[in-house]
Order: sequence, then C-alpha cells, then structure tokens
Amino acid sequence: MDSENKNDVTDNQETSSGDTDVYNHVLAEYKDMVQNDFYTDLLDHGDLEAYDSSFGEDIGAEIRNYKQDVYYAFYDIDGNGIEELIIAGGEDSASGSGLPLRNYDLYTFDGSNVVHIFPEMDFGYRTNVSLYANGIIKVCYSGSAGESGVDFYRIDADGVSHKLVDSFASAGSQEGDTAMFTYSQNGTEITEEEYNTKIQSYETALTTALDWRQIQ
Repeated sequence: MDSENKNDVTDNQETSSGDTDVYNHVLAEYKDMVQNDFYTDLLDHGDLEAYDSSFGEDIGAEIRNYKQDVYYAFYDIDGNGIEELIIAGGEDSASGSGLPLRNYDLYTFDGSNVVHIFPEMDFGYRTNVSLYANGIIKVCYSGSAGESGVDFYRIDADGVSHKLVDSFASAGSQEGDTAMFTYSQNGTEITEEEYNTKIQSYETALTTALDWRQIQ
C-alpha cells in the first residue's frame, strides 16, 4: 500500500484559503460528476454523446469508468510554494474498508491556468502514480506479455512539466515450463536484486500524510 493513501479522509468539501482556490473550478467538475452518479443514467439510456460531453474537460479518462468515492488533497510536491491538487478514488473508502485510494490525476498552477502535470498519461488502470518524499513521483505501468515498468519523476524547474529521474523495466518470457525475467535500468540490464533495491531507494514515505477530503 502506498504511504500517501493510508491516512483518514474527511467530508470537508471546502478548499483551503489562498492559492488552492485556483483549483475550485476543477473540483466543481468532479463534484458535478459525483452528484450526478457519474452520468450513468445517460449511459444506461445509450446517449453516448451526451454522456461523454457531461464530464468536465479537466476530468481524466480512467476515473470516469465506474462509480466510486472521489477524494482530493493538496500537497506541494516540489517545494516551490505552490500546492498541487491530487485527485484519488476508491470504492467505499470512507466506510473504513481498508482499501487504499488510487491516485487518478495531479494538477498544478502555472501562474495563469490549472494544468495536468502528466497531460499525456491516464492514471488508474494499467498506469498508476504515487508520491514519495523529496519530490519523487512514481509512475508504474504494466503491458502485455509480462512487461512492466517503474519510472521516477520530479516536477521540472518550470514548476509545471515533469522530468524523468530514473527508469526501470522488467519483461517476462516462457521457456518450456520455466518463466524467465529480465530487468533493466535506463535500458541497461541489471539483476533482479538490483532492480528491487534501486526502486526501493526512491520509495521514502512522505513526512506529512495527505489530508484527503471526500468530494460529495
């Protein structure tokens, strides 16, 4: 379980004062989605065009796929004084089920507009994102044929875009009844032990737990 998703959630719907107010329009889109049951009535009636157009433009693709509890938190990932907005989801997470939240999107403010830190990625299914100490953002993904990878990023000096820090991949193959795996770091083959040790070296828990608030 990722450390940033262990803490309790609250029902506080208000954003904190100050700079986080810039995210209010994004949170309003999620609130509309939640209050309208993810627009499932339109989907049930086969009105796909109306269904697709009902979601706010800032809402990512993966979180739309099924109805679930939705949460948000603010955290200054890169320590530049601007708090980022994190959106997460989970089924019955507020009921104490113990299931971890799944992060779906990260937003920041560029001085004029709210932007996605990873605009080219959809988090939630085969690609997942987690936050760690020292500004580390972990993105893990899985593909077909036993291929998977873990990339570590930081927010770049511009405070908006992301830069790759380290990249790890594993690939499986079958030789008779034996499963074989190869591991690499930035394209260079390494051992399984090195693979696990190097990844774990980045996974330092956040010093302050995120204050998750449910969107209702």
